[in-house]
Amino acid sequence: MRDWPACPATRRNYVRILFSDPAMRTLYADWRTVARESVSHLRMLATRYPDQPRLAGLVGERSVQEKDFGRWWGNHHVASRSMGTKKFHHPVAGELVLDRETLTCGTDPDQNLVVWTAEPNTPSYDGLRVLGSWASLKDGKQG
Repeated sequence: MRDWPACPATRRNYVRILFSDPAMRTLYADWRTVARESVSHLRMLATRYPDQPRLAGLVGERSVQEKDFGRWWGNHHVASRSMGTKKFHHPVAGELVLDRETLTCGTDPDQNLVVWTAEPNTPSYDGLRVLGSWASLKDGKQG
């Protein structure tokens, strides 16, 4: 999976990475559904910011470089959900089924916080706990 800090700041974009990084296609159990939803979400942003040149550039770039992106963009589907479930194939934690909820800041609707959770006492819950402890050990923290 992409090393975000190593990626140039101007190239750090989830949709770009989702379509261009082969590891993303294996991370998501149903990559096509995730990718279609991402295109729909991008279309929602495009309706809010129709004069945003970076957004237009991203859409043009992905449409040229990815046939499916162009087809899905042409469907004109606009995302409206702020919650859902996704299945991941994580290289450390294995299969994870996580619920997602997007929280929007009341004073700045452009700011969102995405929260991923797992049902307690499930393999996914245990996998998240493993990742949490693994990240702590990786960063040199203990406890």
